[in-house]
Amino acid sequence: MGDQADTAAAISTTDQTATTSPWDVFRGPAIGMAIVIAMVLGLFYHFFFRQLQWAIQNQEDWGHTLAIPFIAGYFVYLQRSKLLTMGFRTAWTGLLAIIAGIGFYFICTFGPTTLHHHNLMAVGVATTLFGLTLLFCGWRAMLLLWFPLAYLCLFGQTISDRFLHLVTYRMQDITARGSEIFMSLLFFDIDRKANTLYLYSGGERIPLNIAEACSGMRMLMAFLALGVAMAFVGLKHLWQRIALVALAVPTAIFVNILRVTTLAILSKIDPGLAQGDFHTLIGMIWLIPAFFIYLGLQWVIRRLVVEDDASSSAPKPMPVRNPFDGRARIALIVTIVTFAVCAGGFAVAVNRLNVVLQKEPVPMRRAFISIPKTLGEWDAVGDDKLLGKAVVEELGTNKYLNRVYVRDGERTPVALQLHTVYYTGMIDAVPHVADRCWVAGGGLRIQHPPENLPLELDTSRWTMSEPVESELTPGRFYPRVSRFNLIERGRPEWVHLPSGDVEFRMSTYRSDEQPGMRIYGGYLFVANGGFTPSPDGVRQLAFDRTTRSAYYAKIQISWYSDEDSTEEEFLGYVADLMTELLPEFMYCLPDWPDVERQSRQESEQGTPTAGE
Repeated sequence: MGDQADTAAAISTTDQTATTSPWDVFRGPAIGMAIVIAMVLGLFYHFFFRQLQWAIQNQEDWGHTLAIPFIAGYFVYLQRSKLLTMGFRTAWTGLLAIIAGIGFYFICTFGPTTLHHHNLMAVGVATTLFGLTLLFCGWRAMLLLWFPLAYLCLFGQTISDRFLHLVTYRMQDITARGSEIFMSLLFFDIDRKANTLYLYSGGERIPLNIAEACSGMRMLMAFLALGVAMAFVGLKHLWQRIALVALAVPTAIFVNILRVTTLAILSKIDPGLAQGDFHTLIGMIWLIPAFFIYLGLQWVIRRLVVEDDASSSAPKPMPVRNPFDGRARIALIVTIVTFAVCAGGFAVAVNRLNVVLQKEPVPMRRAFISIPKTLGEWDAVGDDKLLGKAVVEELGTNKYLNRVYVRDGERTPVALQLHTVYYTGMIDAVPHVADRCWVAGGGLRIQHPPENLPLELDTSRWTMSEPVESELTPGRFYPRVSRFNLIERGRPEWVHLPSGDVEFRMSTYRSDEQPGMRIYGGYLFVANGGFTPSPDGVRQLAFDRTTRSAYYAKIQISWYSDEDSTEEEFLGYVADLMTELLPEFMYCLPDWPDVERQSRQESEQGTPTAGE
């Protein structure tokens, strides 16, 4: 009699399971997950929008970040059987991680400008995601879910040049040295100066610059993401996975050396083949054999261990039941309240502090090429130098000017090399500066380290009027000088100069190839209507969170002279040229007092702040 009852109960349970569809079971968790995802995207909207925008605009560098969420989701899918079998237990300690992550994100948003950085804000987002997973899934499930989360947070974001440059310059050096050795083994007549290779063919010297775009950084980041994914999916043992990920670095460097060698061979046929779109095409083509090389390394590592197929058990069927415990609903309600309070506080802080979360690009008024070729006693000689596509890609903008100005000196004519460049709409401010680029890429040695020196401009040559006070920053004034625009209007025009002291960051260099020559170089920046001599100052000015727009521009001047020249001489020539150049230079940049005026009018009219 008891056996019949047990059999009937079993049949009844089986019938109920059979008639219960997966959607009926997982409908509640799916709705809850959709709510959580919507809350995360809503609270961190500006972070995710910037990341998506940067990945789309720079697909050749960061397009792979668009695929990372799907790869991370596939990792979770591979663990679905274990996760559903063990079930989830609510862990309230995850709520502390959520609050800590949101709090850190708020500090980066509203705190000091130094902390207002995309990658630092990503730490707050990642901590929040880990906290949400821990809250709803528990500590046991985190043993399986921590890796997909870490993969998503690490490879799913754009890494700022501020951090990449710590590795890029080293990879440039490795690529240049490795290419030189490899091509020497192939009996090429080649020489290297710093990160520039010189190929000799038919008495002609062909330069091949290993720019940052050629450093292998792009290939390395993609290979690391690919290597981690292949190691997780295709290998079982931890040491195998570590070995495969570690091999991603030398593989990327080796393939990059082969790519540079290919460009060198093509440059012997036609130097134009190593530049422009064809240069980019060669890099894309080499990604195909690079993938198969890496696939072969995975095959070798897998074959180092003989697996016992007989011991592997068949996969167990997944239970069709809700994996979350009864406290998950309470956790969801608490999470909704927490995110709602934080989102409300975030909106209030943005309005009260007048914080702009998304900087708007501000266009130049005129191209740098419009700067006159005669500036006082200085006359431009030769044509303006145009940079190749790879160097422009390294520079990060096509708004630049390379020109040589000459005037009579005390002993011989003085030729100053002028380089100006303009940036706007950037995710971060990481200016290229001579004391880094010339040493890494130009093969120069710094004799005197960078020093900020006051630049004494001869303001008596200017026709000046009363300075204009800032519309947004009381006590900040913009000097006004006139320039005579004969061609366009036939009358003087007023130009607003930047506020602040004019300081020039100068260094002295030596070249091993020209030991009798002394090289002087220096620069200054104009960022959001203010002077600064340092890259860090650019970030403080251009990324002030109370301004709608952001731009910065650089003036760099260099002088190749003899041993008898002095730093004081160079500074005097720079001050003389800058006195004539500065009004024309500022005539090309945005009129910052006008930008501030428009921003204030839009704020008074209730126009939404950029990014809101």
